Amino acid sequence: MLYTVVSEYDIFLSREPKRNYLNVKGGKLEYIGSGKNKKIVGLFSTDPAMYLNPKYRPGAAIKIK
Repeated sequence: MLYTVVSEYDIFLSREPKRNYLNVKGGKLEYIGSGKNKKIVGLFSTDPAMYLNPKYRPGAAIKIK
């Protein structure tokens, strides 16, 4: 517990990395990072088979041409 006059939002400031989106066949990938360090954080698709594909799993590295 903190007793302070400073706002809790100033103390626990969350710096979320910028999210980027990439269109892929059958859906859209949400990823973070830049350069060679890009990681998937989400998948948007209406195809259930895409969610079972290990190359689209959260945390997987991606290469963008």
